[in-house]
Amino acid sequence: MRSGGLKWVKVVQNGTATLKMSKSVPMPMIYAGEFRHAVDDKHRVTIPSRWRGKEGGEFFAVPDPAGKFLMILPPHEFDRVKSDVEANASITPADRRKFIRRFYALAQMVSVDKQGRVLLPEEYCRRLGLEGEVVLIGTHSRMEIWNSQSWTAASADEDEVFRRVAGEVGL
Repeated sequence: MRSGGLKWVKVVQNGTATLKMSKSVPMPMIYAGEFRHAVDDKHRVTIPSRWRGKEGGEFFAVPDPAGKFLMILPPHEFDRVKSDVEANASITPADRRKFIRRFYALAQMVSVDKQGRVLLPEEYCRRLGLEGEVVLIGTHSRMEIWNSQSWTAASADEDEVFRRVAGEVGL
């Protein structure tokens, strides 16, 4: 149970259980929203301030396997991908190794500078058309950077699915 950044924890001393307030473990950042920002001539884009956290941060940039956008993953999410692949019994050991090798080969670490910008890998900007105005999309545990026109098309394609699923879950 959480209350103002604190949570209740059960403490047992001398065989007696009591509840006390304790500082909670920080919740991972939740990336939500849609933001339009410009990529400058040096391939830098500003990360929305609410996505940076207090310390700025480091992320991993990995192109979407379908080649539509650039995924920006915080370290815990980057690690989770590898763990999920390793734990998936339906993926053969050889395919796990191949996926992990390729995933790590494609990943590039990017850091948020003092102005809140990340330097995007030039090759990925060229390949994904990330120049001028781009769209940063929050997808809960990571962010995506889209070419503005590609996002407009993808968003229009996804609207019907969004409405249908929203109805199914009662939104």
